Amino acid sequence: MQTAGFRLCRKSAKWLKKVRGSGASKMYYEKLALEVGATVAGLDVIKPALIRGESGLDQRFTFVAADGSEMYAFDVYTDVREVEILRTYVKKMDTRANAFVVCLSGRPDAKAKELARNYGIDVLSPMEVGDFFSTRITQFIRSPKAVRARM
Repeated sequence: MQTAGFRLCRKSAKWLKKVRGSGASKMYYEKLALEVGATVAGLDVIKPALIRGESGLDQRFTFVAADGSEMYAFDVYTDVREVEILRTYVKKMDTRANAFVVCLSGRPDAKAKELARNYGIDVLSPMEVGDFFSTRITQFIRSPKAVRARM
């Protein structure tokens, strides 16, 4: 009996370790961090993460938040190469949303980083995701336009 129970626990632990390290579970934590940050910042979280583009098609992102008419769209990928940047860029052009790519490995391809910079897409590492919206709020509060608006 004890041996069977031990095996069951051991198998469960292996399963948990496998899920904990998988790309899908990491993506879940990044989405959760984005949702919490957006909610704390006072943005509306769009569920499902679809934006109707100018083409008439619904463009699916991993996560979308809105601040009035301003849309923040995120795509989360395990690895980021040129293809992933192009996928996000097409959706960005169709929806006119502020697009961001989260690279779960934290090491996007050098060509992809350059392409993203040219297309106006920020590539974030998992460590930057949690503070994304709080950093943006601080930048907004300190901007001269925001200071004039408060006067």
